Amino acid sequence: MIYITINKKGGVGKSTFANQILSSYLFDKNGTKTKLIEIDDENNDNASFSKTEIMNCSNIPTTNIRNIDEIFFDDEDTIIDIGGNKTATIFLDEMKKINEFENVRWFVPLGAGEQDNLNALDTYREIKNLDENAKVIFLLSKAISNDLEWEFLNFFGNEFLNTESAICNQIEDPEYITINANAIITNARYFQKTVYDLALNKVDFRAKAKKENDKKKRRKLIFMNRVKNEAIEYTNYLKDKVFDKLDKLLES
Repeated sequence: MIYITINKKGGVGKSTFANQILSSYLFDKNGTKTKLIEIDDENNDNASFSKTEIMNCSNIPTTNIRNIDEIFFDDEDTIIDIGGNKTATIFLDEMKKINEFENVRWFVPLGAGEQDNLNALDTYREIKNLDENAKVIFLLSKAISNDLEWEFLNFFGNEFLNTESAICNQIEDPEYITINANAIITNARYFQKTVYDLALNKVDFRAKAKKENDKKKRRKLIFMNRVKNEAIEYTNYLKDKVFDKLDKLLES
């Protein structure tokens, strides 16, 4: 299966979902490293995950985009993370030439801003022009409240406000997943790992800290104990709330 994250707008959570969440979901499901390909001429997000144990990362510049053709005819699960702006346009144009959509699933992330919504709608429509039967799942990225319908007016719309361009007003019953914001997602990058990698760490930092006499080393172990516990907490949230919904949407 090919899993593509795309939105013509940058900064909406494409790479966060691809690297941190979708890769974790597939590793949890398959028990093996997942291939992740980044196509982005402006950023190299994969560089932040040089020590991950759950995915094999590589980059393809748009100048070599023909190299992706054979990926669509393999059986291997592969994530393709598409950069925004011009890169997204180049990739969608290339998909017309590949013309292979049977095992493709699309993810379109958006934040809470109005422009995020407009770009997500535009991206959705271009995908549907390529393949009218395309499986497209929206991602409500970086959610911070329990009141999603208020936070994501751009997605759900509101009968008392002028939200005619809201996705739920334009698309009947759009499929979506909510991705809650958490500082551990960003901070995991300082370890060159995903949150899932940090949660898998077998070291008992708490026990080591109790035995350590050197104050600086002890503080570091206490810090690492907190990092690991925050990673475990967020990974449990993913398993309980996100992975289950991914299972249902991808199987439907």
